[in-house]
Amino acid sequence: MSTWQEKNAALLASLAETPNPDVRSGRIMCYLCDIAKEHPLTLYEQYVLQTESVSYERQAWTKPGWPRRVDISDLIKLLNLKMMALLFQEREAAEMWDAWGMEAYQLNREKRPHYILDDYLTYLRAERNPEALAKLLAARRSRRRPFDKGPYHDEYYPGEQCAYEELLLQGRFFQAEDKKIRSEIEELLVELYLLQE
Repeated sequence: MSTWQEKNAALLASLAETPNPDVRSGRIMCYLCDIAKEHPLTLYEQYVLQTESVSYERQAWTKPGWPRRVDISDLIKLLNLKMMALLFQEREAAEMWDAWGMEAYQLNREKRPHYILDDYLTYLRAERNPEALAKLLAARRSRRRPFDKGPYHDEYYPGEQCAYEELLLQGRFFQAEDKKIRSEIEELLVELYLLQE
């Protein structure tokens, strides 16, 4: 069993091997799944790592030379990250996710019927719309999935760990003590930031 620092070093070496932002995003997600088996991550630690992964995904949508298409799952990730930023009381981050969500919505090429696509812009601004939050919560709690092909917003971070719709409807937010990050994650975040420079 390797140490957490060794896994961090292996991830960074793997990311340095390729300039492809989509591949980098996937490698961060694999790291996240792998590390969580040995070291359960807090909701906030997962949030900051998801942020890094989605940042790379966005590069693959927007930069020439990386022709990755935006699809419904990307819209869901951005929606979920925006709502989590609101719960963590990170207003600037929420505004960024909102802007990225709008950008991704305009770039989206997947046009099939889907509950998120049907009213994405309303859902993206759902913190001001209790009815939209209630619809998202109902979709999360539904045993019968109304759209056969998904994906569903509860299948992506934060999944069932946090029903953000319910907390936002109740006006409950996370506090500073909910935003602690272990040194291993902090060190990794610094290196990830430097790698993007």
